[in-house]
Amino acid sequence: MRGHALVTGALGGLGTAIVTTLLDQGYDVVACDRRGDDAEPWLAAFPDAERARIAYHTFDVRDLDAVDGLRRHLEMDGTHIAYLVNNAGMTAAAPPWEMEPRVFDRVLQVNLYGTYHLTRTFCNAMREAGFGRIVNFASLFAYAPGPGQAPYAAAKAGIVGYTHSLALDLAASGVTVNTIAPGLIWHERLAPTVSEREREGWTKRTPMKRHGEPREIAETVAFLLSDGAGYITGQTIHVNGGSYLT
Repeated sequence: MRGHALVTGALGGLGTAIVTTLLDQGYDVVACDRRGDDAEPWLAAFPDAERARIAYHTFDVRDLDAVDGLRRHLEMDGTHIAYLVNNAGMTAAAPPWEMEPRVFDRVLQVNLYGTYHLTRTFCNAMREAGFGRIVNFASLFAYAPGPGQAPYAAAKAGIVGYTHSLALDLAASGVTVNTIAPGLIWHERLAPTVSEREREGWTKRTPMKRHGEPREIAETVAFLLSDGAGYITGQTIHVNGGSYLT
């Protein structure tokens, strides 16, 4: 490996799968999340040998100063971020005439501005090193949004455009930038927000007739970080069971 992998939204269902897969493949991981109180039990779930290869940091991706503070801390430790996974995200559902401006703004801040803050802060060192991998997260909803998902759809569509532009800016420096567009990826943290009826309806509408698994997202991330993906940049990888086609 040419440096550490930084994963935001690490404590979530997808984040945990991504961190686990990257550890299995030999990466040392800087795991980041805003939920500091949950970090200790999350870390305790990893075997000792793997836990020793995780550096955990708490911050909010909306806070550019906090992100830059992490960069300075890592630099003082001699930790170079060569792999960046912008997984942190959030959604909020309401029709536009009921959507509170502060909620709309927060969804854009976490998803779109969070992605910008992390890439802005860490891509220059990748560029100077002549190597880097950045993986962003869009969504099927960037292309086929559900009702009441205006801020989420806007943010995720913005990430697709941002990925295209950033990929062009960094291509000559050996840094690739790609995005993943998941469909329904089921994990236990979704249970309080997605009813069984909604889950079954989504599954029936998916051409593959099943929901995705977090490990399938994690394996896609791992591929895009690998040397084998070195000639792939500016792409959106749809991991949604064919839903993008319907």
